[in-house]
Amino acid sequence: MNPIFAYLKKAFHKLAVKANNLPIRMRLFLVTFGVILLFLFMIFVSNSLFLGPYYNQMKERKLSDALSTISELDLSDTDDDGRASDSLFMQLKSIEESGNIQIIIMSENKKIVYYDSEYGASVGRPERFNSAKQWIDSIFQLESTDYTGSGTLSDPQISKRRNFKTNVDYLSFYAVVPNHRGGDSAFYYAILNTPLPAIDDAISIFNDFVLMLCAVAMIVSGLVSVVLSSHFVQPILKINDATKRMADLDFSVRLKIKSKDELGQLAESINYLAGQLESKISELSVANEQLTRDIQEKEKIDIMRRELISNVSHELKTPLAIIMGYCEGLQLNINDEEKDYYCSVIADEAVKMNALAARLLNVAELEFGTYLDITDFSLAELAEERLKTMSYIFAEHDITTQFKSSGTSVIQADYGRIEEVINNLLSNAQHHTPDGGHISIEVIGKKSRVICKIYNSGSHIPEESLDRVWESFYKVDKARTRKYGGSGLGLKIVSSILDMHGGSYKAENTEDGVIFSFTVPKQHTGQKK
Repeated sequence: MNPIFAYLKKAFHKLAVKANNLPIRMRLFLVTFGVILLFLFMIFVSNSLFLGPYYNQMKERKLSDALSTISELDLSDTDDDGRASDSLFMQLKSIEESGNIQIIIMSENKKIVYYDSEYGASVGRPERFNSAKQWIDSIFQLESTDYTGSGTLSDPQISKRRNFKTNVDYLSFYAVVPNHRGGDSAFYYAILNTPLPAIDDAISIFNDFVLMLCAVAMIVSGLVSVVLSSHFVQPILKINDATKRMADLDFSVRLKIKSKDELGQLAESINYLAGQLESKISELSVANEQLTRDIQEKEKIDIMRRELISNVSHELKTPLAIIMGYCEGLQLNINDEEKDYYCSVIADEAVKMNALAARLLNVAELEFGTYLDITDFSLAELAEERLKTMSYIFAEHDITTQFKSSGTSVIQADYGRIEEVINNLLSNAQHHTPDGGHISIEVIGKKSRVICKIYNSGSHIPEESLDRVWESFYKVDKARTRKYGGSGLGLKIVSSILDMHGGSYKAENTEDGVIFSFTVPKQHTGQKK
């Protein structure tokens, strides 16, 4: 038994493994189909094995009930020939027809009280036998029967017999029925017969019906299982597709499964998970972008810091070298006239270094933030005043000037800082305008901002340098810048001041020169003193 059990267990395990590899839709179909077939098979087997005995048991019970009913009748109600009266006859006839049985009633002296040979199965006629006892023995196929000592109502005798003439099997009940009604204390013999072939026919017919039912059920169950499996699997396929999209970081997916069962609850959980992940990923993306910008800004600051150190070192190298050279000359005890010249050169270079240090402090102050003294003033008036103030410098180089304005130019800004912006831009224009050139200022008032354009004739700025001129120490023409003593910090100071005011700035080439322009909002929204 153990090897067989182990073999069956192993075979079942292999079958389960193969079944697990099938799609859910196919498994549902096979399970549904298999359960229905198993149920029909159990009905077929149960019908074949147990319906016959159950039917015989019910027949015995029906015969026993009929016998109990007969015992309640007045069997002494007979005519002059000892036969059942019409009333008793109809009562017994009704019991026969309702139970599909044959009833024979005999008195204790073996005379027939009731026997209807035209109903039920034929058991032979009593006139063919020498005595009633012989007729009864032929019914039960017994050699001898003690009719007085056994077969009472409380203990009836049951037997199966075959009528060999008709080849029909019968179930027979035999009992002694006492009769105490009508003053008669005699007893009677009751024989009840019922044919058995009906159960075999019923089982055969029922089995044929079950086979047809199996065929119909297989078709119906196949269709139903296909529909049910498709209906059940469809949400699973949607959930599977949604999770695949989520695995590809697409968290915008939302499942539209409205059922309230476990699949519906799972869909709601996946929708909630997708929403949470989408929100968190969005926050992480924003934080990552900010981190990237911060890293880039830090790298940019590091690069600017290195460039600043390099540029400061470069700017200080020349004046320090001049100072050291002239100091060495003074140590050689030169004459008084040369000594005065050497001292003036040293003082001039010291002034330049002091100016550079002041500009560096100004840039640092602007970049690290400072409060502004905000007032209302006209940018057009300020620009015109600064152009007139510096006109004597322009006249030394035969530079012509022009000023024009349009619209309202009143702004809220730090007057001193904006003045510094215009001064630096005019100074830059003057240093890059050739003798006999032209400088002009145009102020344009818009609805919410004021634009100031400072033009100077002369050579163009290289395209790759237009955005870099606002950086610290950046010089398009380093040789020419040294000629006028520029440090490369003027435009950096301009950009820092305008950033603090929320303004904008740009440089662009024209047909015969360059325009530096900046824009300042009319309403200031930044920090104030």
